[in-house]
Amino acid sequence: MSASEFKKLLSKHFSPKIREIGWKGSGFHFRKLDKNHVVKIFGLHGSWLGGSIYCETAIHFDFIPDLAGKSFDKTTFASCIIRERLSPNRSGDYSWTIRDNEEENIKSINQIWNAFEKNGLNFYQDFDNFPEPFSSIRPSHFNQSTLLGFGKKKRIKILDKYYVHNEIHLAWLLGEINQFIGKMDLAKDFSKLGMEMVYDHASVMAKSNNGKFDQTYIDVNKKLFKIK
Repeated sequence: MSASEFKKLLSKHFSPKIREIGWKGSGFHFRKLDKNHVVKIFGLHGSWLGGSIYCETAIHFDFIPDLAGKSFDKTTFASCIIRERLSPNRSGDYSWTIRDNEEENIKSINQIWNAFEKNGLNFYQDFDNFPEPFSSIRPSHFNQSTLLGFGKKKRIKILDKYYVHNEIHLAWLLGEINQFIGKMDLAKDFSKLGMEMVYDHASVMAKSNNGKFDQTYIDVNKKLFKIK
């Protein structure tokens, strides 16, 4: 069965259920805006090799564009910084196989819905108290002690559950959130931290480019981290 045929089954067996609990969307992309400025995102996508479907839970916010520059009502999981792959038992990298048999695929869609109800909704509930947990994170949390001393940046784990895979983007997000809630000093600190990481990354890239810095990369991030 092709992905387009699987999408038709989703429209019949998944979309009506998620719409019943207040979500909007169709096909592979759904979202729900809460009153606390958190935009809940749910999406599905096929694997590069074909034959299977991944499901992603994610959140964004209604006061900033996403990483692709899209407004919150058009964003998808791919442009979200805070996200987690859905699985039946929160086991990490998990996919559902697309089979040739329609009945088996309907069974998989029902399993996706059950996982969404059991684990997906719990993911979103973890952010019901916005601006927590983000307002409790400080720039110093990005530092870790090593045998060589302090300064190396570490991966931040939100709520001790959710890893963020790009610390530069996370610093940007935390700066935006702190601006939104009126904590301008913290916003400036995260802006400074973000640019420090940008220059560190630019230095690493320059080593493989005959020592030449990518000025466009630096300029884009200067614009990104500019305090409004």
